[in-house]
Amino acid sequence: MQLATSNSHACQRLLIVVPIYGSYRAFLTGLAAWLVERGWEVHVATNTSGAQIEEDVACLHHIAMPRGANPLQLLRASRSLTTLIREIQPTVVHAHFSVGMLCLALASRVKGVRYLGTFQGLRFPLASGASKWLFKLVECFTILRLDQSWVLTADDYGAVPRFARKKLAIQEGYGFGCDIEHFDPARFSDEDKAKLRSELGIPDQDLVFVFVGRLTAFKGFPLALEAFQQLRKERNDVHFLVVGEPDSQHPIDLPELNLIPGVHHVGWQDDPAPYLAISDTMVFPSEREGMPVCLMEALSMGIPIVGSDARGTEQLLRAFGGICVGSSNGNKEEAISRAMSDTLDAVEEGRGLAMSRGKLDRLSFFETVLLDYDEGK
Repeated sequence: MQLATSNSHACQRLLIVVPIYGSYRAFLTGLAAWLVERGWEVHVATNTSGAQIEEDVACLHHIAMPRGANPLQLLRASRSLTTLIREIQPTVVHAHFSVGMLCLALASRVKGVRYLGTFQGLRFPLASGASKWLFKLVECFTILRLDQSWVLTADDYGAVPRFARKKLAIQEGYGFGCDIEHFDPARFSDEDKAKLRSELGIPDQDLVFVFVGRLTAFKGFPLALEAFQQLRKERNDVHFLVVGEPDSQHPIDLPELNLIPGVHHVGWQDDPAPYLAISDTMVFPSEREGMPVCLMEALSMGIPIVGSDARGTEQLLRAFGGICVGSSNGNKEEAISRAMSDTLDAVEEGRGLAMSRGKLDRLSFFETVLLDYDEGK
């Protein structure tokens, strides 16, 4: 399905493979536009079912990649991907996320095309029992089938057996990075922030925690909500801004959030920057991450983090500051609530988050992948 006219004078052609259209829109549209400006023709293979498709510089192609591990759907998707690769003859195919990479690994090889992939977080190191061995088999198979793959963290790299590491490397920088020009606190005036606070019913002097992401157990939302409710019993000048929606693939029982004192559920937002601008601390005790972009966006806005010791999250907190709550901290809800209280003390004392925002710039990711694409010339 082609939704935009490609550049017929492009000297290089890229096919991005990403399982979910929303993930492409959130993380990779900037890369596509940046490459088109440099003479590349960019195509995207993704599952567009049910999505509201926006105009794009890339040519979009629907491939029915499953979200879960459905073998039949994976095989069908890989056959469709093979047909697409033969049709457009890209210079490079770059798959993202485990499912996208597996679809590419199962696709037939086309002569002259380089097959690359980036894991945004390996599954097998965090799994247990039979699932761990199944994910390990599948992810090692994927690595060996592609010409080159990357992981985002040293612990993921170290978990991969030595025989597969010859085709694996650690990506430089911090994952996709983020748009530091957009996620810049200087963009938002005091009037802007006061207006949004007023719309949400949050007094100017009160303090705001924020959660951004899917409202699932593995993202730590129930923990964050319980920790906030504990803190709210101690002081009623704190609020919890929830930016996100439940995930039908990972359902949990949730109360009516807006009926909970101090909670403001605004649903999914294409642009979370205004909500980050009125927040004092992000709470994100996720258990399973690659390199969470929402944390980089918060850090770029100068917001401290209360996070977990999960892969990626811990790495960002070590590099840029924040409070890391691990499994050894006893009652985790209480530990998160105490950490939230500690960050409020810093906010009230005027101690901001000091960091070099430039290290998070997504331009570093763009330049890194361009070097990888040019390597095969």
